[in-house]
Amino acid sequence: MADRANVRSIETIADFRAKLTTYLHTARTAISEANSDVMRVQRWVDETQKHNWSMRHKKTRQKLANTRSDLERAKISRPDAHPSMFVDQQRAVARAKLEMEQCEEKLRLIQRWSRELDRESMMFKGHMNRLDRMIEGDMSRASTWLAKLVKHLEDYTATPPPKLPVPQDDTDPTASRRRAPASDPQGDTDEPSIDTDETPEKHA
Repeated sequence: MADRANVRSIETIADFRAKLTTYLHTARTAISEANSDVMRVQRWVDETQKHNWSMRHKKTRQKLANTRSDLERAKISRPDAHPSMFVDQQRAVARAKLEMEQCEEKLRLIQRWSRELDRESMMFKGHMNRLDRMIEGDMSRASTWLAKLVKHLEDYTATPPPKLPVPQDDTDPTASRRRAPASDPQGDTDEPSIDTDETPEKHA
């Protein structure tokens, strides 16, 4: 096991966490805006457009009734007149009838697209909820864990290493001079003793 952790770059971890935090903020904003857009489109179809075309349908129905009344009054006022004399009234009735049919078609389309939007909105919200749970769950916890990791590593690198004892070097020449050589009291030596009283005999 190594004596120290292999910490190479705390700044890289901090930079990654900063980018992760930016991504989380951007993702939260995007999810919120997407949900708002879906709700706004649904309100526009279900409320605004439905109300507008319902009011137009009501007006065109009343207009059609009025033009038909005008045509009947014209025929009553001139019972012997040729039908071509009532062309203007007939055209007004046809225009009013066409406008009412267009309004009815718009209302049918609004009802159809309202159902489609409800179905697509449920599917969309399901996907967004999974993404939101991942962002608020795993990724948020990862950001918190990275912050604690950076703090821990910064504290670790700021802590001075412990002082270890200096090992004694056996090759130190001073150590050999400090040690006395061991003597062998029973060992023989080739060197003559300087304390003997005997003197060598002189040869003739």
